Amino acid sequence: MPRIVTDQPSSGKSLLLFIPTATNSGFVNTTWTTIAEAPDFSIPSSGDDGIVPDPSDSDRELRPGEVSIDTPLAVTNTTATTRWVEAQMLLQGSSGQAIPLSARVPVPGGETVYLPIQGLVLLKTDLTNTQPGGRLQVQAEVDNALQVIGAAAERQADDHAPNSEAI
Repeated sequence: MPRIVTDQPSSGKSLLLFIPTATNSGFVNTTWTTIAEAPDFSIPSSGDDGIVPDPSDSDRELRPGEVSIDTPLAVTNTTATTRWVEAQMLLQGSSGQAIPLSARVPVPGGETVYLPIQGLVLLKTDLTNTQPGGRLQVQAEVDNALQVIGAAAERQADDHAPNSEAI
């Protein structure tokens, strides 16, 4: 579970979602691979009632986080043969419910297709345990054929905090 520790409440940052990654062979795998996960944030304690304390530091509190997908996912086939790709979202939690975002989308050899998932928001609102936040995953028909790239924004999700009040 990712946790972002900040000196003050965070306004967020941009993310580049892509495969290859440092831990990946350079291509989408034939097994589901997580390319984005919603974090929670550890910030200095505000002293407010109803906060969730950071279990690793009594002077800090946890806040929910989110990842907002800003662009379609571009999937490039580096081979000459048509291959398929799939995308899914897992809801937060260790056994998060899988929600298909696309059926098996064919990607012609040497071409790029775009999966229209912009606007998708992955949430991490359950701060009482170490379960992962919402995750974006992809898988391919075969290894060593497809590469993925997209853009997202990662930020604190005060709007979704269970103890927040409407203004």
